[in-house]
Amino acid sequence: MAAVSDEQSADWPSLMPAMAECVACLGEAGFDEALLALLRRAVRIEQCMVFAFDGRDEVDCLLADNQRTPRVAGRLAELYTGGLFRQDPNYQRLRQLMGGDNEDAAAEVTPMQAEAMPEAYRSHLFAFPDLVDKVSLTLPGEQSVYYLNLYRGSAAGPFTHDDLARLDALAPLLASLIRRHYGQARPDSPQRPSAEEAAILAPLSERERQLCLYLLRGHTLKTAAIELDIALSTAETYRKRAYAKLGVPSKARLVALCRRR
Repeated sequence: MAAVSDEQSADWPSLMPAMAECVACLGEAGFDEALLALLRRAVRIEQCMVFAFDGRDEVDCLLADNQRTPRVAGRLAELYTGGLFRQDPNYQRLRQLMGGDNEDAAAEVTPMQAEAMPEAYRSHLFAFPDLVDKVSLTLPGEQSVYYLNLYRGSAAGPFTHDDLARLDALAPLLASLIRRHYGQARPDSPQRPSAEEAAILAPLSERERQLCLYLLRGHTLKTAAIELDIALSTAETYRKRAYAKLGVPSKARLVALCRRR
């Protein structure tokens, strides 16, 4: 990890309350806002995305936030998970990290690689929302590689050397927080799956499993989307993917499949 200068160290006391709030909110519905508050205070981000990659050719969006234009974050997340992720210069690294036991691997901080971005990718993710710079943190977990993307707009300008050093120093904490929060069932999520459900739902991505568990607990697609804090259209996409992988055409067949054992 990069060394932190004396000048930067002076900032750390002001970050301690935000760090403590993140720890206090682990597993709770308020964790996302606590994480965003820490990142805004530490490096003045304008937009934040958290994705999960589990080795299949799919990416789940766990958090999408743009404080100035909230709808932009949701739209960009849909574009990215819909296939644009394959053009991300870091995508091959995500695939590599899914091989082997990487749960305790160090987080990797990667500045924006503008020269490696296809023009269509750059125009979709940067030109429209007026974003000028990006830093990615790749965080290997037990079953997923978590991918934290931080963006700065034209008002704040590009990330500075001090910003990158501060993120480098924060990376172990961010990795631990994100692995623990997103890698386990949250109290406001449906109860943990039974052994039978876990076996049947194993082919699904993290978000697809969560959605199916809500449906199995009696939720409608709309209420499941609300519980997961995702758009109804995103929930429909997860349901379609899950049903296709499981070979079921309906919720009734999903229930029957998970109860027949």
